[in-house]
Amino acid sequence: MAIFAVAYDLTLPQEYNAFYECLESYPHIHVMDSLWLVQTDCESGDLRDHLLTHIHKGDALFVSRMNQDWAGAGTQCGDWLKATERQWHRAAQASIAK
Repeated sequence: MAIFAVAYDLTLPQEYNAFYECLESYPHIHVMDSLWLVQTDCESGDLRDHLLTHIHKGDALFVSRMNQDWAGAGTQCGDWLKATERQWHRAAQASIAK
């Protein structure tokens, strides 16, 4: 598994229930208004493609695999990122094996 940062700009926020439900289907934390961290087995492009089915043309979406070199201030994600179920090392080994 790996941790991904998902950032977005949505043009019609009231019409995105399916997008938010999709994000919530993964182990996740909603870090800031337009930033979520999700844990998944898929690659960044696959996650992006899955999320794209729930947003509109003209919206923006950015997905990036994270590593353990992170820092934050004023967010509540530290405990979530430090939890043993995050499996940082397994994600790194899986990407090297490919």
